[in-house]
Amino acid sequence: MVTRISGLASGMDIDSMVKKLMTAESAPLDKLNQQKQLMEWKRENYRETSVKLVSFTQDKLSKLSLSSAISAQKANVTGNTSAVSAKVSSSASGVLDVKVTSLATASSATSFAAIELNGSAPAPTDWGTVKLQDIKDSGISGTTPITVKIGSGDSEASIEIDPVNETLDSFVQKINSNKQAGVSAIYDSATGKISLTSKTTGAKDIALNGAIFSALKLGSTITGGEDAKLTVNGLDITRSSNTFAMNGVELTLNNASGSTSTRIEVVKDTDKLVETVQGFVDAYNDVLSTLNNKVSEERYKKYAPLTTDQKKDMSDDEITLWTNKAKSGMLKNDSILQSAAADMRSAMVQKVTLDDGTTISLAELGITTGTYQSKGKLILDTDKLKAALDKDPDIVTNFFGKQDSATAQSNKYTDQDGIFTRMKKISNTALQKLADKAGTSKVSTDLSASFIISSTMGQELTSIDRRITDMTARLNMIETNYYKKFTSMETAINKYNSTSSSLSSFR
Repeated sequence: MVTRISGLASGMDIDSMVKKLMTAESAPLDKLNQQKQLMEWKRENYRETSVKLVSFTQDKLSKLSLSSAISAQKANVTGNTSAVSAKVSSSASGVLDVKVTSLATASSATSFAAIELNGSAPAPTDWGTVKLQDIKDSGISGTTPITVKIGSGDSEASIEIDPVNETLDSFVQKINSNKQAGVSAIYDSATGKISLTSKTTGAKDIALNGAIFSALKLGSTITGGEDAKLTVNGLDITRSSNTFAMNGVELTLNNASGSTSTRIEVVKDTDKLVETVQGFVDAYNDVLSTLNNKVSEERYKKYAPLTTDQKKDMSDDEITLWTNKAKSGMLKNDSILQSAAADMRSAMVQKVTLDDGTTISLAELGITTGTYQSKGKLILDTDKLKAALDKDPDIVTNFFGKQDSATAQSNKYTDQDGIFTRMKKISNTALQKLADKAGTSKVSTDLSASFIISSTMGQELTSIDRRITDMTARLNMIETNYYKKFTSMETAINKYNSTSSSLSSFR
């Protein structure tokens, strides 16, 4: 390392002189750093766009494509509306005329007599604290654990009893916490009587295996559950539960119908379908606005990224204002974004061809593209859409949800693809281009997600980093050489001054 002399001999400000000399030498490095900064800003803009497109496809379109949204239906219930309630799925169809004869009930039993204790056991104040071994004929003695079994329907549970410490309270808790037992148990702390009820309805017996159940006055088998009995469109039906599905309709039986039946008609849920279409219009306008704003944002080429030295002479507010100008328009007239926006607008105005050859246009659903200044944004007339649904209840499903199976694995759409499929394919194409160029993620909505280094811009930035490293090393050498020269000069002046002083002393 060269010793830097500050100019004591010459009287010159060597550090200042070297700095000025290096300012000129550093100009190419400053330009390279500015080029890197601009590319990083551009890549960040690409990532913002990518995140918007991923959110559009994975969040908005995926949710709107669900059958519950695009094929939403509801049940019109008339007649005896208190006897039966209904929920419909997207696959539901038809009309159901339901008359409930009786509801499904659960098997249950209670102690048919008071529980008796062994002669030596004290009378309890709280039957929950009574130990099972103190109950008469419980079959529990000694210290070896015993196992009792409870079965309801196809399930059976083995419950281990602690012969020393098990109480009526802990035994009931074990029954209720065992999912396989299939029953719920309760007891009366005042009398000690216990009740077991099946967790499911229907004609199912509860089998009890163990002397303790007889000691609790429950017997060994509990019966009494009944299946629901009803008539649907003239057909006599039994069901073990009061809630079940038929023709895609979930029926819940609430009480017997009496003399009046319940009529359930499956119809399109117009309000939900209008909500779905409006949701798409809003999501589409949002993503299109992002693309349009990016490609039309003003670019101020005179505002280059600031160097470290330039920032030293500016206030924070001035730096912020300058930087905002420098960042503006990074994707001005970008071909990837322009292509995506143009493809989206084109796909929206193209008709959707159905399997029978008929077509559906955007206007038939009450959707228009607005003025030229709106750059393709959509406007929905809900009244026209509702009128279209009254005329054709499947128009929303067909226009938005149709998919051409022949091109399902491709990102190219056809006239037989619905709008959702078209938007997904166009977005996926743009996302792939962004990933190839900027290294953005095709699936992440994280604005801090890492970039792919192997992308075009990733490779370019790597190359710039290498050039910056090489140029920095070269500038360090140049600066060192400058100091070497000034050091040699200072040394020579010192020698001259020393010689001059020596000669003066001989006068």
